[in-house]
Amino acid sequence: MWRLGAFLLLAVSLILSGCDRQPPAQRQLDDYLQRLARVLDQDWQAFDRNSLSQYRMPERRLRMHTVEQQRMGLFTLLLQTRHCQTLQHLISERNSSLGRVMPSSHLLSHDAALLREIDNCLEQIADDPDRDAMREQLITLAKIKRRELPSVFWNALHGSHEFEYYLRFADQPLPLPGIGLHIGDQSAVSALEQLAAIGAALPDTLPPGRAQMDPLFEALRRSERGSELIHSLALTRHSLDQATRMLNSERATQLCPQGALTERARILHNVFRNVYAEDVQPYLALIQRLGQPWQSALTDLQQAPGQTAASAAYLASLQGTETALWDSYQESLHAHNQAWLEVLGRCGMQPGGNGPG
Repeated sequence: MWRLGAFLLLAVSLILSGCDRQPPAQRQLDDYLQRLARVLDQDWQAFDRNSLSQYRMPERRLRMHTVEQQRMGLFTLLLQTRHCQTLQHLISERNSSLGRVMPSSHLLSHDAALLREIDNCLEQIADDPDRDAMREQLITLAKIKRRELPSVFWNALHGSHEFEYYLRFADQPLPLPGIGLHIGDQSAVSALEQLAAIGAALPDTLPPGRAQMDPLFEALRRSERGSELIHSLALTRHSLDQATRMLNSERATQLCPQGALTERARILHNVFRNVYAEDVQPYLALIQRLGQPWQSALTDLQQAPGQTAASAAYLASLQGTETALWDSYQESLHAHNQAWLEVLGRCGMQPGGNGPG
């Protein structure tokens, strides 16, 4: 019986240790903080994953526009005519039971196709005096549908699981860079850039059809890096802030009294050279390499007209404001590097030099 109890205890311990196991990037950053803390006799706070909740998307209903779908009923008069058969097909498709539950990302392409076919139909009936009333309704309807395109565009994004998946925060940060490990996000960032260009051109330029739109959403769905990047930015910003606070502490300012090099200063220099420069900085470089095109694509996307207030506020929490995730991370990175320069400079151990004498 005691063997069974021992086995169960071991199994529970293994399960709990597995659940508490930190991602490699967080272990590396925590090791860096622990080494700094030992040298400078400082305390530090571990990263709280619950803080990631501030980057959770608002509810979908707050991010999306209400578009009056009943306007499609104005097209029913076309069903009585042999003219403009492609337009009739689009109308029938939209008014069908499947059309009423069409995904938001498909509605954007459908409305674009509808507007193109309205233009084609207007050309076909241009010289038919019996179609004057129909022509006026089509012109009016086209104006309404074109005016709604920015709202339909943002609904296409926020109504899609792919966009939500890409801009959610992941359970894990980015992996550590390693030999033979390619960590990239080019396809998804390119897709986001193309979507941003489509949105920015509305309503003057119609969006493309599904054959071009669907692969863009699929690229977002396949990406793990966008969501991991959000986690990494929050985690690393916190760690850099903790480290900077220690480097700016009174104990750090007294490492080299009157410029005299001390043993503790030599140890701190080893932490800088062997831990920060060799281990942490390659991870920071990875974040910068993936983050800069991600931030640029988000900047372009934010220029597209027609966002809801909730959508605009969420994207602004990621980049573009002083307190945004990307911007505040950059500020933390700059402050941390500056703190190292000041500490090492007071001891005559500037980075790039020969080190302590």
